[in-house]
Amino acid sequence: MPSDVFLRKYSLIASLSFLFGLVSCMTGLLFAMVSRLSRSSDPEVILVVCSLLGAGILLILAGINIAGIHRNLFRNYSFIAALVLSAAGLAIFAFSFPGNWFYPRVSYVIVSYSVGIFLLLINIFVNYFLYTSAVPVERTMVPEEKFTGKGASEFTSTPEQYDCSVLATFAGILVTNITSGSYEPYFADNTNDEHDAFVVMENDPAQSRLQSGTMTDHGKIKDQNDTIDEGMEENMENSKDKNIDERANEKEAINDGYTEPTALETTQFPEVVDVEVTEIATHTEENITEEYGLSPEMQENEDLTASNTAIPVPFSEFRTMKKTDIIGDDTMRAAARKILMFHFGAMIEHERGTKVGKDIEELHDMRVAAMRMRSAVEVLEGYLDMDEMSPYLRNIKSVRKVLGSVRDLDVFLEKIDHYLADQPPERRAQMDPLTDSILIEKAKNRGTMLVYLDDSKYNKFKKNFADYLLHKKSWKMRSVKKNGEPVPCKVRDVLPVLLYTQFAAVRAYVDIVSEEAVADPSLEKYHQLRIDVKILRYTLEFFREVLGPESKELIKSLKALQDNLGDMHDTVVALELLKKFEERGSWSEAGDEGRNISGAQQTYPGVDAYIEYRKQELENLLGAFPDVWSNVIDPDFSVSFSKAISGIYTS
Repeated sequence: MPSDVFLRKYSLIASLSFLFGLVSCMTGLLFAMVSRLSRSSDPEVILVVCSLLGAGILLILAGINIAGIHRNLFRNYSFIAALVLSAAGLAIFAFSFPGNWFYPRVSYVIVSYSVGIFLLLINIFVNYFLYTSAVPVERTMVPEEKFTGKGASEFTSTPEQYDCSVLATFAGILVTNITSGSYEPYFADNTNDEHDAFVVMENDPAQSRLQSGTMTDHGKIKDQNDTIDEGMEENMENSKDKNIDERANEKEAINDGYTEPTALETTQFPEVVDVEVTEIATHTEENITEEYGLSPEMQENEDLTASNTAIPVPFSEFRTMKKTDIIGDDTMRAAARKILMFHFGAMIEHERGTKVGKDIEELHDMRVAAMRMRSAVEVLEGYLDMDEMSPYLRNIKSVRKVLGSVRDLDVFLEKIDHYLADQPPERRAQMDPLTDSILIEKAKNRGTMLVYLDDSKYNKFKKNFADYLLHKKSWKMRSVKKNGEPVPCKVRDVLPVLLYTQFAAVRAYVDIVSEEAVADPSLEKYHQLRIDVKILRYTLEFFREVLGPESKELIKSLKALQDNLGDMHDTVVALELLKKFEERGSWSEAGDEGRNISGAQQTYPGVDAYIEYRKQELENLLGAFPDVWSNVIDPDFSVSFSKAISGIYTS
């Protein structure tokens, strides 16, 4: 097939491939925006978007490759291999996602598609540089009908040089960005209709004009077809000689050894004049002192001060708080404001670490801060303006929920690792289906969490809540009703009653969970006790700065009881989830996703053994409960509790 024929054929194929690739990518992006694509989106939506984008990228790169090929397409084996690998990766993904999207099939898709795309980029790189090296830096082309004879082929443009120019330019920009180079396209300039000729350049236009014209003695360009009036030329020469003499005299006053450069050197390079450094330094000092009234030493000090100016840190008013600084004379609303400011700062402080994900304790600390804020609002609800606080409370609950969805799975995986530490290697292999499923669910929840933390709604909540906390007038509390009746609102007057009420709610469980109970209580009662213990513990921690030193041991005893009840609750929830996993074969809460289509029950020996392990753990926790419970209902605890409260009046 003649060269120009198959190049035109490939040019059409390249253009169509490039066009369809752009359409596919744009459709995928639009569909992703309309459907608000996220990690929690429906699998069908994710499949469509990924397929459209993957196919679009493949078609675009294939079109650029075809445009740069200068031989038979089917002899370019690297290009054919790249197409096959990338297409195979897309096909495996389309038929596997989401039902069979597990290892090692995931790695097959990623490796196959990535290698194919890499080969296409390499082809573009090679074809681009081969193309540019084949084009001379400068050449003059004359139409064939006006130039014939020997050497005509050297000046006649060929299809290889100018077909698919748009795709070639796009390929050049693409390769340049990858290699961090500079791309300068070839362009036509300095057309001349009379001679029907033009010059193709890639250098500076001024230098090209120097090459295309006739150089005079003084570095001026003189066109071969133009004539210059002799009188005008003589005047110009005289004027120029005069100017040169004047400049020479000025330069002699500065440096007698200076030699005037030629006209061509003056045109291309700036004049360099040697000046004594001491003169410049003296002149600079005088200017600074006269114009600004500052000595160089003072100026240097000001520069150092400006350079050491600290960059403002977002939410620094909250992040720098080391304690709440609550005092007994504060109103309960003012105390609530200080508590919220302290824990809001802790939440912001751990947000970056939570996003990075290197240390799971960052997520834990951020979640605890959100939980403390929610508890503070719920405990002190009667002293707050809930009309203004309710929108912020909803956002705080949302933060705690999205963080908890990831943290709960972290805790579950830690429990499994602790269990497997004492098990034989074959047990770990039997637990792989469970751990793999949990890791997939954790990745989904973490993606949802990152989307939430980067969303404008969350950032708007942070800004508005920070402004609300800093606006002290919104936290003022009336101490007198409209009819003149006084209202108890200060910490030293209200906190003792609040603490005794919460402690009484905890002690009310004595008849339900004590060893003397005739029947074992239901686990739901333990869960309710855990909530009341948590409220009492958090309130003591909120106001620890105004309580007596006995509060430290009180908090320690309550924490031990809360940990026991919390582990008990987590074990009950874990047993329910493990049973559902054996039924579905998947940890996802989607329901039937992952269930065996044939309806046959799958067996998981490792999971069965782990269920028995967690049941034994629950029995151990129930057995340890009386000891930690007795520390809280002991009379000595009540005495210490009263002493801690009395510290409010002595602090």
